Amino acid sequence: MSAFAVDVPSPSSSQYTVPSPSSLSHLLPCPSPSPSLSSSGRQSPISSAASSPASPRRASLNGTSRTKTCSHCEATTTPLWRRDPTTHLPLCNACGLYLQQRNKMRPPALIAADQREDDDADAGIAPGAPECSHCHTHRTSVWRRSKTGAKLCNACGVYARLRGRDRPLSLRRNKIRPRCKHSKKTETKS
Repeated sequence: MSAFAVDVPSPSSSQYTVPSPSSLSHLLPCPSPSPSLSSSGRQSPISSAASSPASPRRASLNGTSRTKTCSHCEATTTPLWRRDPTTHLPLCNACGLYLQQRNKMRPPALIAADQREDDDADAGIAPGAPECSHCHTHRTSVWRRSKTGAKLCNACGVYARLRGRDRPLSLRRNKIRPRCKHSKKTETKS
């Protein structure tokens, strides 16, 4: 008799023969919900990730949210999240691009330089540091003077000189952007 067959009762018998659960285990679509242990005694990564309440799939069900962090530099904000191709752990855009282009992880010196740059932007300004009289920034490549002699940052000074009016505060940026030195050519000569 096969594992799928069920004895059909004879008209005189009122009992059915039910197959045991162990004989039907190969028909189950997925492993049992209890965490499986590997030979080392640890939970397998698949079952522990699926059953942990902090997993991303379960976060929405439990109402808890976990902030994503880069597995290499521990950054929490990035324009694009990437994945390590071998471990599938999340990487920030900087670490992911570095790994993709150079086939090695981003060195600690570069990570520290990025963190210092972020800290400098958040740090307080030393007393007596120059300040633009229009937009009140403390960082500029060149300090300029207005026609009245007020101290201006490079952006406000150039804008005022070219247009004859004050630079709108909506144009203010926290980071100094370098100029585009190479313009794109629209036509190619043959």
